[in-house]
Amino acid sequence: MKKKILLSLIIVALLAASCTKKISTRRYYIFDIPTVGQKAKPETPLFQLQVDVRNFSVARAFDQTRIALRTDTNEMDYYFYHHWASKPSLAVADFVFDIIENRNVFSSANRSISYNPDYLVQGNIKSIERIESNKMAFAHISMVLEFINADTEQVVAFFEDDQRLPLEPAQSMNTFARACSQILMHMTDEFLKNVTQYLENQPGIARP
Repeated sequence: MKKKILLSLIIVALLAASCTKKISTRRYYIFDIPTVGQKAKPETPLFQLQVDVRNFSVARAFDQTRIALRTDTNEMDYYFYHHWASKPSLAVADFVFDIIENRNVFSSANRSISYNPDYLVQGNIKSIERIESNKMAFAHISMVLEFINADTEQVVAFFEDDQRLPLEPAQSMNTFARACSQILMHMTDEFLKNVTQYLENQPGIARP
């Protein structure tokens, strides 16, 4: 009898351990360029310029891999099992670089510090979070993108926006990450419009 009870306890313990292991698995999320409606990459760049995309600055509350959850105006928490695959300072800058490459805006675009670039692309992420309040959910990003003359260190073009994309409260974190990608693509495209407008009005800027 004792052996049967002991065996039953062992089985229950193993099942509990198995369930706990499954529940506690961390999940990691990335930003990915949406493919819907994307045009083919242009064969020639818009401008014969060398541009560096540098790491972005991030508000301290969001400068980590744990995904932030806001449940009230002044109340924030962090998911334990849901993380960005890399810090937003790197991941968002990588995403912006990929968009620039995809649009073929410059003859040379570098995701690093290169020798003697013409311009720099930098950003300031003020918030990147999931909001859940009053039975509503949103993907929320507030960010500034800057185009900087590398010689003068002056900001010559920029784009600033604060966007919330509504989600169904029960939608997955993967859907949230996809919504963040959509917001980032929109912001980057609007930023590049401002950059293009600025460069087109500058004398001596070479175009193919």
